[in-house]
Amino acid sequence: MPKTHDAPDFEWNNWKSGKLPELADHSEKKLELLRDYLVLYLKIVLANAQGKEIQQVTLIDGFAGGGIYQSKKAGSPLVILKAVQEAEALINLTREKPIKIVPVCYFIERDENAFACLEYALKEAGFSACLGKTVHLRRESFEASLPEILNDIKKRHSRGGNRTIFFLDQCGYTEVPVRLIKEIDQQLEGRAEFIINFSVTWLSDFFSGATVKQFTKTFENLGISEHVNVDNLLHQRQALGGNWRHPVESHIGLAYHHATGIKFFSPFYIEPHDNHRGYWLLHLAQNQRARAAMTQIHWSKANRSKHYGPRGYGILSYKPDLEQTVYLEGMSFNEESRKICKAQLKNDYAKMVREKFQNGILYSELADSTCNETIADEEMLNEVLWDLFSVNEIEVKSPSGLDKRSLSFSDNDLITPKKQLIFPFLGQAAKPSRKKTSEHS
Repeated sequence: MPKTHDAPDFEWNNWKSGKLPELADHSEKKLELLRDYLVLYLKIVLANAQGKEIQQVTLIDGFAGGGIYQSKKAGSPLVILKAVQEAEALINLTREKPIKIVPVCYFIERDENAFACLEYALKEAGFSACLGKTVHLRRESFEASLPEILNDIKKRHSRGGNRTIFFLDQCGYTEVPVRLIKEIDQQLEGRAEFIINFSVTWLSDFFSGATVKQFTKTFENLGISEHVNVDNLLHQRQALGGNWRHPVESHIGLAYHHATGIKFFSPFYIEPHDNHRGYWLLHLAQNQRARAAMTQIHWSKANRSKHYGPRGYGILSYKPDLEQTVYLEGMSFNEESRKICKAQLKNDYAKMVREKFQNGILYSELADSTCNETIADEEMLNEVLWDLFSVNEIEVKSPSGLDKRSLSFSDNDLITPKKQLIFPFLGQAAKPSRKKTSEHS
């Protein structure tokens, strides 16, 4: 696997004698997140696929490694294949007619020893019959493998990617420049998703006024220099006492988002408990619900992910007057944080609808236009809007024009600010409370 100065050292030379690399804490958490996301992703994709017998999904692991670690812990290729099996079993529990999920996988590893170990691990795990058919191994760099893989996908899917996810767990930060993401996105007609890992300790260890030119060149090589204001990045890092996590989310993450042209992204961290390394996970997708699903996975296990910055609307903003612990200590995705986030978002969305959408906005448009600036998953967004509706802060009309009566929003629900009656001799009328009900509109 490619190495950079801050990358973990994975040695596969002695795998035949049983001397396998250790799977670090952060890597294990990262693979748990990948597994959980794939299971949820497939459940969402197949939620309305009644009667369908086969669903194909394409999964590309661009930096696959040797497939197995000390204590027989599975690497990303086995995690991917087993996640598909798990999703299929869960989905078929509620279906009268079972569906078969066929994962077409490309596992790419250029290190000779790691590649040999990967092939062995797949065979030992029972996937021998899949090799060369639905599981394809490539011993080369990720970039070198792309033309063949993209051609294969386009042959199978005339309209582009069709359920395609790229898992790009590079050891450092230089192997996945923007031009590769843009090429994939364009060739697959916006139908691919990307889960990209960056080892970003380089920013904390080396970024300073003396190294601005060096990092400007790095940003150029990554393809994000047009979208990074280096002076602002340096100023913010200095203002935060050298802390680099929020600047990475807000500057580098936003730059990647804009440079790729991919509409939705989430820029959160997977943090180890046993060292200072920072491992930043960037998710890019052209679909808002995919972004919401990834955010849901971050919330699902509180000890795994972290966010540095505001908790309401505007998670990427830097406000000097805000309590600095949100930038320095960050927040875990736990229940206490969820309560705080929800309370802040209620105020933020009430103000937003009142000031910006006097004539109303569709639920889907509100979700699309705001999701990159919140840490809300779909459930939290719905709860926030329902709470605002329940206390007469907003009106919600179904496509038929009726008041909403259930905590279940559809894309075409119209959200408007509540118009209060004002009588000159009485002042503004008091807001009556609206009782929640389980009836459906």
